[in-house]
Amino acid sequence: MDKNLKYTRNIGIMAHIDAGKTTTTERILFYTGRTHRMGEVHDGNAQMDWMVQEQERGITITSAATTAYWKYKGEDFKINIIDTPGHVDFGYEVSRALLACEGAILVVDATQGIEAQTLANLYLALEADLTIVPVINKIDLPSARTEEVAKDIHSLLGVDPEKIIAISAKE
Repeated sequence: MDKNLKYTRNIGIMAHIDAGKTTTTERILFYTGRTHRMGEVHDGNAQMDWMVQEQERGITITSAATTAYWKYKGEDFKINIIDTPGHVDFGYEVSRALLACEGAILVVDATQGIEAQTLANLYLALEADLTIVPVINKIDLPSARTEEVAKDIHSLLGVDPEKIIAISAKE
């Protein structure tokens, strides 16, 4: 197997609209050294929301792909990140993007919990037999229900609530 492909992963980021997919992607790009500043959706300067309509509306309309690199167990991994839309009107775009992935990050808003499009995207990922990594976002907000949301994710995926990644909206 070609070493480049052996250490290449395609990861989709999926969630309900406004759960923090693009923000999470921006943080991954920053912490992997791919970018030197964290773009913000509400400021219209997120790298992943490149269309004018996306910047004006503050939502992802088309899937956008970028690459980051991560060292793991002495090997350099190339991670192709696909930021997918969260709005129900663009569900087909999510299904097409996930077909190119080996795994998916499921972002769940700690203040909203599992929402309709969270479930729809989750079912698409399960149908595609993807490895799913759940992330609870916005745990620092006053209305966050982190433990309850972790239990809901556990009920859906069987993931130990102690092993679910939880991140703050400001990180």
